[in-house]
Amino acid sequence: MERDQVDGMPDVSAIAGKNILVIGASGFIGRPLTNRLAVAGAKVYAVCRNPPAPGTWPIVWSRGDVTEANRVKEIFSEFRPTVVFHLTSDSQGGRELSLIPSSLRNDVIAAVNVLHGAASADVKVERFIMAGSFEEPDGADPTPVSPYAAAKWAASGYGRMFRRLYGLDVRIVRPMMTFGPGQKEFKIVPSTILSLLRNKATKIGSGSRLVDWVYIDDVVEGLIAAACVPDLPYAVDLGSGVLVSVADMAREIGRQLGRENLLEIGEGARGEEMVRAADVEKARRLLGFEAKISLAEGVSRTIGSVSSLCNAPITDSSSRLD
Repeated sequence: MERDQVDGMPDVSAIAGKNILVIGASGFIGRPLTNRLAVAGAKVYAVCRNPPAPGTWPIVWSRGDVTEANRVKEIFSEFRPTVVFHLTSDSQGGRELSLIPSSLRNDVIAAVNVLHGAASADVKVERFIMAGSFEEPDGADPTPVSPYAAAKWAASGYGRMFRRLYGLDVRIVRPMMTFGPGQKEFKIVPSTILSLLRNKATKIGSGSRLVDWVYIDDVVEGLIAAACVPDLPYAVDLGSGVLVSVADMAREIGRQLGRENLLEIGEGARGEEMVRAADVEKARRLLGFEAKISLAEGVSRTIGSVSSLCNAPITDSSSRLD
C-alpha cells in the first residue's frame, strides 16, 4: 500500500551542504537542475562529456564519459557524493535499427556503470535519483516501441535490482514530455518556434499524438523533491496529467506568435506510440509534487528564451496568453 509521505513540496534544506553528483549535467534537464541544487546550498559536482568553462563554487565541472567504467570509479573516488542524479541519455525516439548500439551504450551501459559505482563507493550513497522515461512500456505485455524505450526500460530494471539486491536507495522518476529553454533545436517545440520566428511555413507531419507536456522548471523541482523525501519505493511520474496533441501544442505556439497561418499540420501517426498521462495523484502523495506552470505560460517563456538567443522579434506574444 502506497502511503502519504509529504504535505506540499519537501524542504530543500535536506540537501544543503551535501556532496551531490549530477551525471549528464550539461543536458537540457541537467543544467537547470545543477543550478537549482547550487542555489539550495548543495556542493555540486557536475559531470558530462563536454563541460563548460570552469565556473564558481559550489558547482565543480568535470569531464567524464560514464560508458567507461574506470572513469566512473574515478568520479566516485574523487567527489565522494552522498546524493546522485543520473540523467544522461541518448534521447533519440526513432525506430531505426541503427539507433540500437548508441541507445544501448548511452542509456543501459551508462546507467549500469553509475549504479555499480554508487553501490561500491567508499562513501555511502544515501539517495540515487534516476531519470526514467514515459516511453517505458508497462502492463501485461511490456513491449517497447523503440530502441530508446527498450533501453530506458532495461535501465530502470537495473535500478530496481540495485535497490532490492544491493541496498542502493534508487528512486526512479519519469518526466513526461518536457519542454522549455535550452532544449535541442530539433525537438518539436524549439524547432516550431524557430521556424515561425523566421517566418517560414512550418510542416508537422504527425500532429495527432497525445502527450503530457510539462515545463522544465517543474521537472527540476520534482527531481529535487525525489531526493528530499524520506523514501520513494515506487517509480513516480512528473507531469500535468493532461494529454494535449502535438498539433495543439504547435497551434499554441503559432497563436502566441501570431503566425498560426504558417502551420501545416498532418494528422498521420509515426507508428505505434506510447500514450501516457502522469499519475498526478501518486506524485502529489509521495512527493508533494504538482506541475505549476501552465502549457501557455511555458510556451511563452520558451518563446522568449528562443527569441533572445536568435535575436528574432516576437510578434504579439505578450498579448496572446488569454
